[in-house]
Amino acid sequence: MPVMTARITGHQQHRRLKAYFLIQPLLAAGMMMLASYPASAVELLASLDPAQTQAGNAHRPILRPLLYGINENDLEMAKNRSSIRYSDRWEMVSERSRYVRHRLVESLRAKHVPDALQVIPIVESTYNPYALSRSGAVGLWQLMPKTAMSLGISPDRKIDGRRSVEKSTTVAVQYLIDLYDRFDNWPLAIAAYNLGPNAVAARLRKEPWDIGNPLEKLPVPEETRDYVIHIIGLVALLEEGALAFPDPIKTLPVNLQPPVDLHLLAGLSGMEKDEIFHFNPSLNQAQYLSRPVTIHVPESLHAQVQESAAKAGPKFVYATVKKGDSLWSIAKTHSCSVESLKQLNRGSSKVLRIGQKLKVPANQLARASANINPLLNSDRRIRYRVRSGDSLWRIASRFGTTVKAITKINNLSSKSIIRAGDTLWVLARIRPG
Repeated sequence: MPVMTARITGHQQHRRLKAYFLIQPLLAAGMMMLASYPASAVELLASLDPAQTQAGNAHRPILRPLLYGINENDLEMAKNRSSIRYSDRWEMVSERSRYVRHRLVESLRAKHVPDALQVIPIVESTYNPYALSRSGAVGLWQLMPKTAMSLGISPDRKIDGRRSVEKSTTVAVQYLIDLYDRFDNWPLAIAAYNLGPNAVAARLRKEPWDIGNPLEKLPVPEETRDYVIHIIGLVALLEEGALAFPDPIKTLPVNLQPPVDLHLLAGLSGMEKDEIFHFNPSLNQAQYLSRPVTIHVPESLHAQVQESAAKAGPKFVYATVKKGDSLWSIAKTHSCSVESLKQLNRGSSKVLRIGQKLKVPANQLARASANINPLLNSDRRIRYRVRSGDSLWRIASRFGTTVKAITKINNLSSKSIIRAGDTLWVLARIRPG
């Protein structure tokens, strides 16, 4: 049910603003129970919509701490289940958190939501921004292609915003705010994030549930109920100190102008091999030749990276020879001379072969095939059931692969017709581990 905002007097507004600014910074962390605060202050905060402090702001729900209203028995049950599930995984989660958690929490705070929401990507992806599910959900928050598109993220050949820490967190949190506004408590909002809001609403019509009722009575499938319980349990374990994160690696942005080779830049800056892609999972390529790109680098290396950026432009990259290509047509396509191609490719056969790699001057290049982000270079074979509206191109885009790869593994041609209900093998790109 949407939260209704009552009309209040100027005196009441003053008192509520005072309470808000006194305790909201502490409550925003979402790791503490409201019981820690005087009832009068809690009532004032709960009655104040922060949007009222800025004239013209759209309606926004009151976001209570994530554990608000959960009874002690449920908290103990949730902590026990989460401890069992994540005790063996916490070392992996902790290591991954060093690369993403600083920016993830900053994005949460920019949206003025509880820091405790940072546990949702643990349950969704174990903090792996390269995670890819069998259904095509991608990234920390496991955004489905349709959901991502509806929230304003449109992946392209060079950058996939579903894997961006900031973009994915911002849109996922806005979606959660909308769900909280609809269901008026976190357990149901989180259940709706997992199952879908309409499915949760339909179940609630048959079997009502509200905060304070046992979590085991949530009228959702067992998988979704466990999902909610694990999130609540992790928040409680973090709150009491039974689990903890290591210090994150703080990063700063660097704006790069093309052409730039990220492998070369990393080497010049003293970064470990592939480390740059742990901090920048949204990048599909290792070379950016025709568009600027913003990357994040460790704060300690920021000055070195900026200094090295000017030297990181590759002198050449590789273009793949296609059917009908000649040195003249390749030179024309890439705005360079035939002579420069010959100079760069000394020792190569004079007869071009389809699939052959030719060096092309990078500063003239806009459309050559750039190197792929190496953390995307592992393929997982999965079985995919074709849905209504699917095409080979759409399936390839969803799983970060190509039409050619799908047709090859399924013995199809690029003109083959696929129908809803068909099953295909797909080599989906994901990060190993």
